[in-house]
Amino acid sequence: MRLEKVEAILDLAYTARLDKLEPVTIHLLGPPGIGKSAIVKQWAMKKAKQLGKKWVDVDNLDREGLENILRNPSAYFLFADRRLMSLLPEDLSGIPRDVGEFVQFKPLLLAKMLAECSGILFLDEYLYEKRENMKASSFKLIRDFKMGDLAMSQNVIVIAASNDPKHSAGSDPMWIPQRDRFVMIYVDSPSIEAWTTWMDETFGVDGWDRTCLAYLRWKPSDFLTNVEDLGTDDGVAPPASPRGWTIVSTYLLPKRSEHLDQDQMQSFIIGKLGTVGERYWAFRQNKVPSFDELAKDPSVIAHFKIEQKYLAAVTIAEAVNAAKERIKKAVPILEFIAKNDDREIISALFAFLSQQRRTEVFTAVRDISVIYKAMERTGKALL
Repeated sequence: MRLEKVEAILDLAYTARLDKLEPVTIHLLGPPGIGKSAIVKQWAMKKAKQLGKKWVDVDNLDREGLENILRNPSAYFLFADRRLMSLLPEDLSGIPRDVGEFVQFKPLLLAKMLAECSGILFLDEYLYEKRENMKASSFKLIRDFKMGDLAMSQNVIVIAASNDPKHSAGSDPMWIPQRDRFVMIYVDSPSIEAWTTWMDETFGVDGWDRTCLAYLRWKPSDFLTNVEDLGTDDGVAPPASPRGWTIVSTYLLPKRSEHLDQDQMQSFIIGKLGTVGERYWAFRQNKVPSFDELAKDPSVIAHFKIEQKYLAAVTIAEAVNAAKERIKKAVPILEFIAKNDDREIISALFAFLSQQRRTEVFTAVRDISVIYKAMERTGKALL
């Protein structure tokens, strides 16, 4: 299943919990770096907004924030991200205390909050836990939705995520009873289109380097490349993943990386994307004229290599995305491309435009038949 389809499954689990059905824990399994944790956090934010509650990341709470939540728990939707490897059994069961002839477990603050608020307990990197006592303690979470003796609120669900065992030598086999309490959802990398939409929504159209997108449009198989598939794994080289592309495209935005020289930039790219980074670096070395130069003489595009065409498409799109007034200046470029029936560059160009600009460009050229027909031939819906 594509990662972007997971939110509907999480909606199903949450609705069933509200309906007081037997609780189940959704367990997302997939390659590292594809965004499993990010999609859960994103869903939590959306769910809080739907419910009219204030979304809170428990890890960012200070004392005043904790006190506010405990005074009015119904107003909050909590996101609690916990890795079993960093916990002790008493972090789940509570701390033993002497009460006369007996010993009771004093619940921890997180247990109290989850008993009264809405929210998610997210168990990330679940399969890395090897301690038998922690497996036993976590079993109560996923089976009964309880932390120690405190039951979680009916408005709380538990979600787990792990790297698929075939991509992770450090994972540990699960007990059969544990597996029966999970709904195992195997997820693939998001589509490049879904990743692009997420990047625009998260960082803004001009908040990341779309040269990465140009490369991925040219070589989509490098969006997720596992080191074991490359045949050159040296034990430290990273895989290429959506997480890696996100980091490279945001860190190396020109305004943020202008102090780096070419050697430093190359080292950063290869250090994050491994062998794929070497190919991406070579792609970046292809030079294209500026937007103004292309508008002045679009015919230079006829002599471009395929890599340069993708970079030219990025150059044009970035200029238009930055200012609506440049659409008129881009028309001669579009006419030249259309007359040469270069569907690949037209398709790439509109993929790099923001949704708003696509609509505005479409409106601006609808009466220019050669461009309009070329867009039709690409099969691209621009509205």
